[in-house]
Amino acid sequence: MFAIVLTEKGGEQRRLVFNKPEITIGRVQGNDIVLPKGNVSKRHARVLLKDGKFIIVDLKSTNGTYVNGRKITTPLVVKEADKIYIGDFIMGVEESPGEGGGDSDIQQPTPPPPAPMPPPREPPPREPPGGGASNELLRAALSHQSPPRPTAERPVAAPIERPPAPSPMDRGMPPSPMDRGMPPAPSPMDRGMPPPREPGPLAAPTAQGEPRTRPPRPAPGGTLPPPMGGAMGAPPPVPATMAPPPMAAPPPMAAPPPMAAPPPMAAPPPAAPPPAAALPTPIPPAHQPMVPPMTPPPAAPPLAAERPTIPAPAPAPAARPRLVGAGARKVAARAIAAPLRRGVVLEPLDPKVIKMLDLQAQMLERVRAKLDLDRIPVERLGDEELWQKTERAIVDLVGGLEQSGELPKYVDRDGLIKETINEALGLGPLEDLLADDKIDEIRVDRRDRVLVGKDGAMRGSGRAFSSDDVLTRVVERLVAPLGVTVDDDHPVVDVRLRDGSRLTAAVAPASVHGPCLVLKKPVRLKRTLGDLVGANALSSPMADFLATCVAARRNIAVCGAAGVGKGSLLAALVGAVVDGERVITVEDVAELSLDREDWLALETRPTVGLGALVASALRLRPDRLVVADLRGPEALDVASAFGAAVDGALVSLTGDGAQAALARWVALAQLGAPGAAEPAVRELIAGACDLVVHVGRFADGTLRVIAIDEVLGVREVGFDTQTLFAYRGGDEGFAATGAIPRFWAELDGRGIPADPSIFKT
Repeated sequence: MFAIVLTEKGGEQRRLVFNKPEITIGRVQGNDIVLPKGNVSKRHARVLLKDGKFIIVDLKSTNGTYVNGRKITTPLVVKEADKIYIGDFIMGVEESPGEGGGDSDIQQPTPPPPAPMPPPREPPPREPPGGGASNELLRAALSHQSPPRPTAERPVAAPIERPPAPSPMDRGMPPSPMDRGMPPAPSPMDRGMPPPREPGPLAAPTAQGEPRTRPPRPAPGGTLPPPMGGAMGAPPPVPATMAPPPMAAPPPMAAPPPMAAPPPMAAPPPAAPPPAAALPTPIPPAHQPMVPPMTPPPAAPPLAAERPTIPAPAPAPAARPRLVGAGARKVAARAIAAPLRRGVVLEPLDPKVIKMLDLQAQMLERVRAKLDLDRIPVERLGDEELWQKTERAIVDLVGGLEQSGELPKYVDRDGLIKETINEALGLGPLEDLLADDKIDEIRVDRRDRVLVGKDGAMRGSGRAFSSDDVLTRVVERLVAPLGVTVDDDHPVVDVRLRDGSRLTAAVAPASVHGPCLVLKKPVRLKRTLGDLVGANALSSPMADFLATCVAARRNIAVCGAAGVGKGSLLAALVGAVVDGERVITVEDVAELSLDREDWLALETRPTVGLGALVASALRLRPDRLVVADLRGPEALDVASAFGAAVDGALVSLTGDGAQAALARWVALAQLGAPGAAEPAVRELIAGACDLVVHVGRFADGTLRVIAIDEVLGVREVGFDTQTLFAYRGGDEGFAATGAIPRFWAELDGRGIPADPSIFKT
């Protein structure tokens, strides 16, 4: 004999007891446990009790069966502490000593006294022959459960024989609802309840999170009334002076007295299965008081007005969100100021520069026509002989302009020759910008708007292209060595160049206002946590904490907006890994630059996605796995790997804070498994990620760690986290919140120095 503890999302907990060794779970009737939800298969899973062990078997369900957040593919032995996820339901198994009288029995705590209801004007119909099923329907409604349907596996109680009731004509009363073709209401004994006792006060509705019992309210005179009556909070009997008119039905909780048989003309209808509309209406739960519709009697309205006024129940407070998972607790909302990201305002080009660009365009057209440069393949543009020939042609053109007086005196002759040659055969103004090691990013919004990034801040370069056609040819020359073409059918490219730079460019017709590009150079300097502390990106206690977490092999997620510098912090965290550990990085476009001998870098290709690379990386036996820029359905594979296959892993993803980043991770993971239940995915991610580091780029170009949060578990909605460090801004700067990670105390036992003083505020 064993029990199944069943909880539906947002619902109450049920405990189902079975005295057979095997049960089935599914959406349709015929299963021992019926879960009527669309994400549950017709025959979803089976639970067996064999040799004292519980075994869960998935019956090839559509959405799968999960145990502790992991999908099972073979029969699995589960313990009482394990959680089984089937659709929107969470199940647990436990042994239940004793014997039951049937295949299953629903055991629940005794319900609290519910709020009584005013007596209906018309009693529910009497239970017809074969009313055992109706009794079960009524008992299930009173116990807040779905009414069970009789099946071949569940015995149906035999009909209860009752003596015929006398007609009201024998008592000198007007015809009752029974005589009008309606059966009387069942007595409390029919529902398995004790008869009503003395009258008592009304029970206040019970709300979630409040005690199940309440003391009686004081009477209007200030004294407490006597205790309540029946177990189900039956209404008090009405005195004779306030008795209802003869046409009214008796209170639903009162048992009908024995009567003589009714006359033939008032006999009840023949025994037959009642239609669906004639079944007894389930009584609503205590915390949902409901007054059934009634029709006031036409007779004796003064008596009806003299009835005592029933006070309205107090409104139930809003249900509080329940916390789920180990270590879950409510965390106060925190406000983090988003980093200021301002655009770059450039002054219009100087008229002298515009004149020089016009001269470049004119000479370039003449040289191109004279040397037939359009017919020369891109791979031959670097020939030294071609450059010398082009330079002589441009020098001759400049000399002709000087003789004719068309060359202004303020134009630098050598500079004009150099820029024209670069546009004819090279990369135009990008030649000098790429040669500057201090520039880490180049953005070309238009041919006359070229920005460069230095030390994390964007500024104008003072350079420009002479025409859109030149800028388009420069893009073609950048991607040509990779075998990539740029044309009307492929106007957008996103590639990694041979020197490690990442190029994203768009040309016409995709780019409406002319070609544009972003070229991000690889970071060749070895960035460490100490370097970031010196750059005011984080404080020394924060750097010590992150280095300790890397040594303790905690899984860390780095989040922030696009382009703020998540890769710099990711590289610094990898730098804290001791030498000798095998580090494998997986990127969509390889950008990380690590100074390690034991580093393997994997990059996606059109035929190999990020999810396939993660699977391949796991087979390469990494000591540390680094996944950069999580952005697709591979998020589920990454969460599964972080939770079981590897530890001390690192991942970066977009998100403004821990809650936003983790929620994005859940959404991306559900793209990889559309049928996966969100609670199961959230628990999987909460178990896979220990820390979330939020970084941002401020207006002065400084990269800063805005917050470091620990992931404690999950809530009913969202994740349960606590902030350990935060950037307050102003004079306060970086500060600890006083919270200590739950894993900090165990590090000393593992030989890892863990100083708790870094968390002091």
